[in-house]
Amino acid sequence: MKVISILLVFFFNNAFAQFAVIKDNDEYVNIRTEASIENNVSDKLNNGFVVYCFEPKNNWINIDYSKNNKDRNGYLYKNRVQYLSEFTTIPLIKKTQTQVIFEKNGLNISIESKNFESNSAKLTFLEKDKSILKKINGKDFWGTDGGIPKSTYKSIAVVIDNNTIELPKNAFDDLFEPNLYNTKINFDKKNNILYIASSNSDGAGGYEIVWVIEKGKYKERKIVYGF
Repeated sequence: MKVISILLVFFFNNAFAQFAVIKDNDEYVNIRTEASIENNVSDKLNNGFVVYCFEPKNNWINIDYSKNNKDRNGYLYKNRVQYLSEFTTIPLIKKTQTQVIFEKNGLNISIESKNFESNSAKLTFLEKDKSILKKINGKDFWGTDGGIPKSTYKSIAVVIDNNTIELPKNAFDDLFEPNLYNTKINFDKKNNILYIASSNSDGAGGYEIVWVIEKGKYKERKIVYGF
């Protein structure tokens, strides 16, 4: 019962968590080390910067984000962000075990997965424990907690008004155990930005991913653990 209670607490604490973008009249926000307005500013983020928000408490939101290849955490006022879910939702129109397709108003997004072929990959294990996988093809990876993955992304293709954008392999070749049905796609029409977000894991190696396509070009991805 104790394990179940812990899992329930974890679920409800993270049920609200989602990606958002900075949106402030001053064009930037101060990130603080604590939920207060004391002298504790640790960073500054400009409008449009993607962050991962946990449930607001009073007037503050605890956020995770990545900047200059470093994972960071902090607090900001809850009205200084716009959640991706507030932008236009691109609905799922077709799904199979290995593919999902989303479509609306000239936008078409196709995401495919495939089995991970461990025999053709370079697997590097921890020296002190050969049962723990450390790197795949020389890269750190997301999706398992040291185990060999079962599945990976095959392709992500976006069509915007007949213009096709294929996300490069390095946008997803270190991401494993994709949960295609957890994909959510939102479009910021005003700024012409498409967000493709998903919550993936094998149970223990959970991560949250969002890809950003801006003005018809792949811009970046943001990844957080999400807990």
